Amino acid sequence: MSMGDTIQVLNRMVEDRVIQRYAIGGAGAALNYVEARFTRDIDILVTFQDTRPSRLVTLGPIVSYLAELGYSEWEDEGLLIEGWPVQFLPTADSLDLEALDRAVEVEEDFGSGTPVKTWVLAPEHVVAVAVRTGRPKDVIRIGDFVEQEAVDLTRLLDVLKRHHLLDRWAELCRKTGRPDPLALIDKP
Repeated sequence: MSMGDTIQVLNRMVEDRVIQRYAIGGAGAALNYVEARFTRDIDILVTFQDTRPSRLVTLGPIVSYLAELGYSEWEDEGLLIEGWPVQFLPTADSLDLEALDRAVEVEEDFGSGTPVKTWVLAPEHVVAVAVRTGRPKDVIRIGDFVEQEAVDLTRLLDVLKRHHLLDRWAELCRKTGRPDPLALIDKP
């Protein structure tokens, strides 16, 4: 059971039109850009075929589809797919939609022995979502991206501005006692 096997199931969900698009976010996406940290699950940002605006989103079609394939066991908030708990996170706002639109296509074996294609959030969106969420593990992830120079700060600044997250960014910098690396960027 590898992450690659899990991704193959996710790709099948797109082919079978259970979900329209997906991209790996959170720690799973960070693995593509920064030194690896442990992750117990895979966060998947998803959209559905029916794109009508709605405040209520049901994961019923995903759960039913996966149950038919034999995936019905839950671990914490994730549905176990090939041994990995997968959290399906419907896009909730303009940041999520933009992050999914600008996801980066990658092809790796992810431990399966066979190359598999998937999408991961771009570095500036991984960091912006972490800023929005602001949990302790998100603050660590933000620090990893900045310290390892895995995010283009100019692009990050643009994303944070567009999604009104500059105040949250500044607050996280204050709380951690770190100097604000965005303060060094020439702002038009």
